[in-house]
Amino acid sequence: TLGVVVAQLQGMESPPAKGAAVVLHSLVGRAELNGKHGVVKMFDASRGRVAVTVEGKGLSVRPENLALADREASLVAALQALCVAPGPGWHSAKELHSRLLQQSEWAGVSLQEVKRGCTVLAQSAPPAANGTVADAAASETEAAEAGAAADPAARVATLLEVLRASRAGSEERRAAVEELLALLKAHGSSRSVVNALVDGEGPQTLYAIENSMQGDWHTDARNGTLTRIGEIVRLSGPVGLAVSRYRAMSTRKVEAAVAGMHDGCEHD
Repeated sequence: TLGVVVAQLQGMESPPAKGAAVVLHSLVGRAELNGKHGVVKMFDASRGRVAVTVEGKGLSVRPENLALADREASLVAALQALCVAPGPGWHSAKELHSRLLQQSEWAGVSLQEVKRGCTVLAQSAPPAANGTVADAAASETEAAEAGAAADPAARVATLLEVLRASRAGSEERRAAVEELLALLKAHGSSRSVVNALVDGEGPQTLYAIENSMQGDWHTDARNGTLTRIGEIVRLSGPVGLAVSRYRAMSTRKVEAAVAGMHDGCEHD
């Protein structure tokens, strides 16, 4: 059970607000749903019922059968439901995050929230018979290291995709750059890794991040993201050469464009 992690609950006589995290209780006809966590979608005043999404399924419930729940407790419950599902790829917080985002009630959940939820789940929930709950709480770093060891070139390609989609200042961007640096340090002499970096537009992606002043770029500067990119540029061997050459070429283009603008602005 999740009694250890469920926050103090407050019974409701009036309907909860849209988006509220709730837990079902005192159901008679569907007693198997008691204790399940969900998210409120809407209140149907004509019927006096609340539309709730529970584990991806829609339910219509009376307000008196709902109690407010802590968001983290609801997230842990959702993670537990995912962790007991069979199949490959359930050992990573990132994979769990991706699965949760497919559920409308968790559309805005962050990777950091999922990581915290996995930690709570590992500390509080007894191991499942098939061991997947404990496995799913393993850190994303460990899963990434296993994938990188098996195919570092493929991991480089994946990280570049993550970086292109990442937001300035995000933890996702910082972690991806840090892992990319570690991979390139360890496998930078591999032709397949260099090809993955170049074919995946790695030099262009890193240059764009390094020189962008859009979004929360100040955090990228403070949290080490830009410092790590600078370390990639200074790596010895073909990796550093590819990135530094693109950086130099792009810098020259910018300087030439600026010089052209100055020339065009000269007075007669």
